[in-house]
Amino acid sequence: MRKIYSLLIAWCVLLLAPGLFEAFGNVTLNGTLATVWIVGYLAQFGVFMWIMNLVGEQKVLWWFIASLVPWAVDWTVPSSAWLLLLWAAVAIAVAAWIGRFSSRARALQQRGIRATGVVLEVLKPWMNVVINNVYIRRRLRLRIQRQDGSPAYEGILKGLFMLGEIPSVGDRLALRVDPANPQHFDYDKASTDAATAQAASAATFDSDVHAASAAASDPGISAVSSESSRQNLADELARLADLHKRGALTDSEFAAAKKKLLR
Repeated sequence: MRKIYSLLIAWCVLLLAPGLFEAFGNVTLNGTLATVWIVGYLAQFGVFMWIMNLVGEQKVLWWFIASLVPWAVDWTVPSSAWLLLLWAAVAIAVAAWIGRFSSRARALQQRGIRATGVVLEVLKPWMNVVINNVYIRRRLRLRIQRQDGSPAYEGILKGLFMLGEIPSVGDRLALRVDPANPQHFDYDKASTDAATAQAASAATFDSDVHAASAAASDPGISAVSSESSRQNLADELARLADLHKRGALTDSEFAAAKKKLLR
């Protein structure tokens, strides 16, 4: 957490530094000031991206503020230095929000009760938003069974999912539940990461063994490999079509996922 807190302080300083330079540097609009603006913006945004990578959560409002406030500082502070206090308050409030969120998330992963969530329903938002043509936000209605023997209950899990990998009804998810607030829960990242690594290792091993065996026994390995790639693509397209038919993907999600596969 110290690293995140240090980066949040650095972000606030970099975000407000151009405003301080304008308010107390007695400068006019020139090349030096433009350079300070550009360097300050890029530096604070780079630090902010680093923070988001460490926190592991993406909130639209955080990105909106990190993108907009630097421009607000640059363009409003010259008219009144007092506005710098307003933007400083906004930056500090957002940094405190991110820090508190990160602290709660880490505490949940360390001290939360393990549980299993069964997907009862995939709730679609009013407007589907695809992020980077890869992720889409969904809400899952879950039946949650804690491992401490507490009665099962229902809850809503919000998350970003890769196109074509949105959980379906009946899927089971590893969770961590806050013992003080049963409605505060999230993925059990340790179990999820371990399962992903194990699956990836097994897939790589099987692929290597298959490729080595094929290369040793078949001189036409290139043709076979090409045919296998086409078959994998066809299988992925069929899987997406099945998800679309079942209603797991909307028309736009289905089109975006196909476009990604066919690149």
